[in-house]
Amino acid sequence: MSLDTKALAAPRVSARRARNQTVSDNLWRIAVLVGLFVLWWLLSLASDLVASPFAAFDALASTFADGSIYRPLGATVNAVLVGFAIAAVIGFPLGYVIGRSKFLGAVFDPIVAGAFAIPRVVFFPVLLQIFGVGVGAQAAMGALAAVFPIMVSTAAGVRAVSPLLPKLARSLSLTRVQTVTKIYVPAMAPSLMVGIRIGFSIALINVIIADFFAARAGLGLLALRAYGQLDLPLMYGVIVLLALIALAGNIALWALERRLAASRR
Repeated sequence: MSLDTKALAAPRVSARRARNQTVSDNLWRIAVLVGLFVLWWLLSLASDLVASPFAAFDALASTFADGSIYRPLGATVNAVLVGFAIAAVIGFPLGYVIGRSKFLGAVFDPIVAGAFAIPRVVFFPVLLQIFGVGVGAQAAMGALAAVFPIMVSTAAGVRAVSPLLPKLARSLSLTRVQTVTKIYVPAMAPSLMVGIRIGFSIALINVIIADFFAARAGLGLLALRAYGQLDLPLMYGVIVLLALIALAGNIALWALERRLAASRR
């Protein structure tokens, strides 16, 4: 085989290997999910405190059939999305400014790190006083939780940008907006996406915690009521639904991260 033929065949071999690796990874993911399902089923046979997966899925399907799930589902999803959006709008600019300035970084890095360690739930009574019981307090809880990882990851990403890139922006006479969008954002995309994924997960967790304490509607409240009524199949069904929401959100963000990484090549 000539060198030219080998060079032409190399991309095909690489693409085939990538496809095979993707198929293998997906099969392993399916195997893990099947294994978890079987483990859940075995635990339900061993203990009356664990509802079987079949009963849980049936109870969840019944709530979709009669429409009772839509109000709590909408309240939780709305609170997570609104809270996450607020956190992103606040966290990105603040993280960028702190990351660009040595003075602000020296002043605010210890403060942000200390605030990040404070459990957000301690602020929930304050949020209830401000927003009242409802989606407003739940969304504020999600925003308060998600803003810190987004801010920290943005600041770290800005600091990791090569010093040559801002010089390149100045040599090209780019505006500040163009420098941010064309230089900084692509360069710190991996760090940004890590903060976004962590922020989404923490926002979801804290919205569910807010559901437990005070909410007019929400999946956390629905699960808590099911537990109080000893309706274990519904409780486990709601837990599965929450897990699916978290999984779907992280898969979407992971796909966005891979697309951004591909665009940088």
